[in-house]
Amino acid sequence: MKHTLKFFTNRIGKRLYRNKTTCDCETCTNVWKNGLVVHDDFHARYLHTCQCDLDIDYFEKPIKI
Repeated sequence: MKHTLKFFTNRIGKRLYRNKTTCDCETCTNVWKNGLVVHDDFHARYLHTCQCDLDIDYFEKPIKI
């Protein structure tokens, strides 16, 4: 499910999780397993762009591995 920019800006300071992608680099694997905290408005905008450009889905609760 793709989210609006408001979804991301409303979660500044909170942790989000995402689906596993085809990239197996350490950063992508870590974010998939441990989530990431949305730091500020710029970060929220970046995540919103990434979900669209890279086909990433973000969630508020971790997905069972």
